[in-house]
Amino acid sequence: MLTRFHLELGFAALVLLIGAVGLIGSSGLDFGWGADGPQAGYFPFRVALIMIAAAALVGVQAFANRAALRRVVVAKPEGLRRVLGFGLPIIGLVIVAQWLGLYVAMALYLLAVIRWQGRRPWHTALGVALGVTIVTFLVFELWFQVPLLKGPLEIMLGLG
Repeated sequence: MLTRFHLELGFAALVLLIGAVGLIGSSGLDFGWGADGPQAGYFPFRVALIMIAAAALVGVQAFANRAALRRVVVAKPEGLRRVLGFGLPIIGLVIVAQWLGLYVAMALYLLAVIRWQGRRPWHTALGVALGVTIVTFLVFELWFQVPLLKGPLEIMLGLG
């Protein structure tokens, strides 16, 4: 069971992490005020500090109101299963695309989602997955001339 308390803490942790990354990234730059105005890291450094402070405030408020926030149920187990059923394949697509390229990952993602979540026959899932992937390749690579992430299969076929 996912409660509002969990969401508040999760959001605070996410904002804290983003702020910390921004702080670390901007600390390698000059973040002061130079003779010609703000230096490269001036705004990123301050925005990162504000994000960290806001995350800390949200976390403190969540703990202060934890009894009330735990009573507000946001999602029950069945709802979480549905969200994970959507989110995990997307995460898989991103991970697989790093090694196999975007087009192969897209075809595998569409095939899996249409077949198992959509409960469609293999020939339908395979046709849609290949069709959408081919159209995407044609639109981006040939029409827009914007190369997308290629993997070993596309390179082996001379498409990359």
